[in-house]
Amino acid sequence: MMTTLFSTFARTVYIVLIAMTALACGEKSDQQKIVSDARLQSGDIAGEATNCAVVLRAQQGTSFTITVDADWCAFSDGAKSLSSTMEATDRVVYIYFSRNETDNVRSAGVEVSFSDGAKKSLSFTQGVYDKTVAFVRDWPELPVCQSGNGLIYVAHYGEVDAKSNVRNYTVCFDPDKRAALWVAYPLHSMYTSGSADRDNSRFDYDPSVSTSYQANLAIGSYSGRYDRGHQLPAADRKCSQQMMDQTFYATNMTPQQSNFNQKLWGNMEGRVRSQVCADTLYVVTGAWFDGERDSSIALQTNDRSGNRCPIPTDYFKILLRTKSGNTRRSVADIDDPSQLKAIGFWFKHRDTGSDTSITSEYCMSVADIERMTGNRFDFFPMLDEKVAAEVKAQCDPSAWGITR
Repeated sequence: MMTTLFSTFARTVYIVLIAMTALACGEKSDQQKIVSDARLQSGDIAGEATNCAVVLRAQQGTSFTITVDADWCAFSDGAKSLSSTMEATDRVVYIYFSRNETDNVRSAGVEVSFSDGAKKSLSFTQGVYDKTVAFVRDWPELPVCQSGNGLIYVAHYGEVDAKSNVRNYTVCFDPDKRAALWVAYPLHSMYTSGSADRDNSRFDYDPSVSTSYQANLAIGSYSGRYDRGHQLPAADRKCSQQMMDQTFYATNMTPQQSNFNQKLWGNMEGRVRSQVCADTLYVVTGAWFDGERDSSIALQTNDRSGNRCPIPTDYFKILLRTKSGNTRRSVADIDDPSQLKAIGFWFKHRDTGSDTSITSEYCMSVADIERMTGNRFDFFPMLDEKVAAEVKAQCDPSAWGITR
């Protein structure tokens, strides 16, 4: 009886050991299934782009060498060849170059060799930089910026936690108006959460623009009952004091009637923040000077130095985000218009008294606002061509929490 029990136990242990060995061999087999490979994140590079990503996949510990054959390309140290070891199974290596200001499309070849013998030949082309575009960034919120129109385009960056050079906002500044025609910016909980305090900020000149073009708003407001109205609200940049301080630059200010600024416009800013989601919300705030002027608004005011400052006749906001708010995808990569939502808001600048109601009467499509501004601006140009027109034609107030 004891012998039988022992034999049964021994067979059980033997079977378990075989199973464990098979599992271990299976794990090793899975690791060996990682085939060394390389690909380009994109083979067609825009003329204004300044880098190209090579995506590597190989067994951890595998050595590799990447060589580029074009004289206009190099790695971060300026060399044409880079050798390293895979510290993980996936790695991205960047090739750097300048924007293509030649008159021709140019191409580069990339050779990748792995220590396990695998090789991959890749190539990419860079288009011609469009010299008519004054300011190019691959940011979904940024409208097209054309050169030669007398406008000044400036982007501001700041530090957030351990990250430096985080984008804050971009302005399209009109020196004749001493104000921005639009301010474009991303909105996410990263920006709206933090301990920055507006009481620690002060109104000041924008260091990127000549002070001769800007309104002097350092002490006091505009003359008359016109506030220093933010286009990008300070409350949208609680992430760091530096980021909030930049919202107090004169280039982010326009003269706003006090009731309008503090009541109706302030409520609108809060409604925009309520649309923050896991994906990024993209916002453009604008001031329009050429509409029909309400009788409660003067033609112009003055800054603290007595400089003439035209007063906007209208203001607008346009918004774009994913509909679900949690796709973890860039809006530029989405080719299904039903996955995106966009809307515009247009406000007549006037003394609105104590009114704070944001109703559907202020809503219109992004395309409508382009027409209202004489097609001077092209909003959200990064949208896929197949969906841009349909998305920019949307106007569903209820999708944005507006029920009347």
